Amino acid sequence: MLFLNNSLLFAIEENVEQNNKKNFFAPFSLFGDKNKNKKNADDSANADDNSKNSAKIAKQKTPKKTKKLRVEEIKLPQVTEGRPKIPFNQLSVMTIDDCVEYALSHNPNLFVSNERIKASKSSIGEARSSYAPRLTGRVNYNHDTNNGTRIVNSQNNSIGFNVGISEMIWDFGRTTARINMAKYDTMSAQYDYDFDVLNVVYNVKINYYRVLSALANLDIYEQNVRIQTLNFERTKAMFDEGLKSKIDVVNAQVNLTDAKIQLVEGQNNLQTNLIALKNSMYYREDTPFIVKNTENFGFLKADYRKKIESMTTIKPVSDEVKKTKDGLIMLSSGIVHNDIIQNFEFKPLTISKKEAVEQALELRPDLKSNEMLASVQEESLKAIKRQYMPEITGDVSWGYTKNEQTYSSPFQVGASIGLGSINPYGIHYQIKEGESYLDIALHNINIAKSDIFWEVQTNYVNMRQLERKIPLMNLKVKATLENFELADGRYSVGLNNYVELQDALTNYNNSQLNFVEAVFNYNVARETLLKSMGVK
Repeated sequence: MLFLNNSLLFAIEENVEQNNKKNFFAPFSLFGDKNKNKKNADDSANADDNSKNSAKIAKQKTPKKTKKLRVEEIKLPQVTEGRPKIPFNQLSVMTIDDCVEYALSHNPNLFVSNERIKASKSSIGEARSSYAPRLTGRVNYNHDTNNGTRIVNSQNNSIGFNVGISEMIWDFGRTTARINMAKYDTMSAQYDYDFDVLNVVYNVKINYYRVLSALANLDIYEQNVRIQTLNFERTKAMFDEGLKSKIDVVNAQVNLTDAKIQLVEGQNNLQTNLIALKNSMYYREDTPFIVKNTENFGFLKADYRKKIESMTTIKPVSDEVKKTKDGLIMLSSGIVHNDIIQNFEFKPLTISKKEAVEQALELRPDLKSNEMLASVQEESLKAIKRQYMPEITGDVSWGYTKNEQTYSSPFQVGASIGLGSINPYGIHYQIKEGESYLDIALHNINIAKSDIFWEVQTNYVNMRQLERKIPLMNLKVKATLENFELADGRYSVGLNNYVELQDALTNYNNSQLNFVEAVFNYNVARETLLKSMGVK
């Protein structure tokens, strides 16, 4: 979800600061004069009004020319208050599959891999060109002069041209081996492209889950701010009645400040993860988009557009406060039965370890690429060994030559078989080198199969472990929530101290955050297993 900004924090701070001015920063006294407190509050309000008027007058006295010149020199971007002014009905919802499709059609690394495939296909035609006819043409002019003491001096001028076609008929499989080399190399380039696609899909999905995780954590941080705000207001009211000590009020304010800081850090984490997602997608559009839950990452329950709107401001605490029959505020009203595990569904991946390994050995594109490279080396060795074989060629030529007295126009058709320049000593070592490269390629296949075998098993075990962990952490969240509600009720009637209450709240928040992290880790482990299996 986009458009989370600091207005969320400012809304909370403004609410609490007003409460602080009315309650916390007023003189504390168990038997305080209400009129005196009211007078101090009025004086504080008048002082604030005076300071605002002074700031307004100072702003009006600022020369407009100087302000404009400064803005032009610094060239600051236009800053908008709150969220960007884009109607929510213009936002597009992009699922995880939509983000993957966008990345596959905009990632320049895939364009480079695709060009490698085209280059490899061109090498097939280049190898086949050995069977294509070769054209020759020549134009000549000769001037002969014969001078001597006892012969007749003579001169002879002739002009002519010659054209011909020469074609290799058969070289006993040497060219065929080169063609097969080019074919296998093209198939290897295609599998390399598929492996690049696999990595792009994996990176986009992981960054997508990071955004969902940041949004879920942001819900927890927002809820914690509401609870800490309620706690501060309640503790301050109980202090005014002489039921709590000042140290409880101070601790409540410290915890509220920490909750705000945590919320700001959560907002920053969300923006960072959004940037990482867009970067992995190579997203360059001006139109923002809204992410959507996946099958096993369903923490956000409300409509996404409403969710974005609600995240820009904190709902007033007074709208959600619940009180006991004695009029005491209950902190659990800040949860409003909207905890992180509500309506959460979990669907494990149904596949056995053996099936996962077999599917990986069948689908992994990098393994297939290694197999194609071994085939390339095998064909290369064939081509080297066939250098001892002769070459059969056919020739057709026609020429025309004319001198001062005569002319000739020969036409020739023929075929020949023979060996080119052969170096048996060099070919012997070329064969040895080719056999070594073939053995290396075959060993690389075995190494890749072994690595895939253990990689898939490791990823499978990690995923299954997290599958068993998630239900247990779900129960822990429920238990810590119940413990917090009990501690809240006991603190309201004075049966426990502030430390016990805060410990119960901290355990509840940590259990929620740990649950979100476990679900994120499970989805990462699941995608890692699918990637190791070669599943896009």
